[in-house]
Amino acid sequence: MNFQIMKNRYTFFYVSGLLIVLSVLLLAVKGLNYGIDFKGGSIIHVRFNDESSENKIRDHFKQIEKNRGLYFTSDQIVVQSVAGGQGREFIIQYPAAPVDSAKTAEVHDQILGDLKAAAPFSDEALEVSNVGPTIGEEMKKQGIWAALLSVIGILLYLAYRFEFQSAVGAITAIVHDLLITLGFLAVIGIEFDVTVLAAVLTLLGYSVNDSIVVLDRIRENRKISKETSFAAIIDASINQTLGRTINTSVTTLLALFSLLLIGGVSIKGFAIALTFGCIVGTYSSIFIASPVLLEMTGDKIGRGANSK
Repeated sequence: MNFQIMKNRYTFFYVSGLLIVLSVLLLAVKGLNYGIDFKGGSIIHVRFNDESSENKIRDHFKQIEKNRGLYFTSDQIVVQSVAGGQGREFIIQYPAAPVDSAKTAEVHDQILGDLKAAAPFSDEALEVSNVGPTIGEEMKKQGIWAALLSVIGILLYLAYRFEFQSAVGAITAIVHDLLITLGFLAVIGIEFDVTVLAAVLTLLGYSVNDSIVVLDRIRENRKISKETSFAAIIDASINQTLGRTINTSVTTLLALFSLLLIGGVSIKGFAIALTFGCIVGTYSSIFIASPVLLEMTGDKIGRGANSK
């Protein structure tokens, strides 16, 4: 393979730049669809006496909404079937009550009483937990800090292990993947909970792993190649590692597609976010990280700069 990627690097920059701008606008205007973990709410784990389904449970909440006038709609609830529950055991999530904490328990008791009247369930198996808006805001901050610290840690390590220009290329690719993936999640409106956050943080590691393989080969070839053009060395390095990159991505995507198809509702968000992130991460490791390195270094060969 002899793809001339560096020659067309500005095309990739323009495409990525457009996607990043669109993603930032989407995040600013539409925002992420934060789950209960981040905006607060109630979670009940219930085992019905008779077999049920997500549609039946939603119908029960529609009837409760009609009779009592709930502060949320049936479309806002999240229903997850528990594996091994034989169609009777479910986890139901709904938004936090817009009342003070003293009245919250009373509101939940009313909801549980109405639900039990519509579909009897076992009191012994019932579990109720609440996530307050304050805790949700704190989790948002912790998630942002987790992402920032990950990026800073990767930058420091790569700057030590390689050189600063290579580190900047890898970090640019990571930020590129992060923003575009978040923009994609905003478009499809998938619920952003702790499992999706875990997928986003996993994406950071996956993206930099692919970039490191290419950057390491560039460093090796820069020392031994007789080429006088750094762009030619980068193209050669990318072509040499392209097979490995494609094989890694395809095998990862096969596992993720399996999660999407049979993984169940509870990890659907994780699988969607990581599947899209894997595709974007593969693209950026080839078409973003290395071109950024070339832009920062220039086309002049300096073999002594990569002696680590």
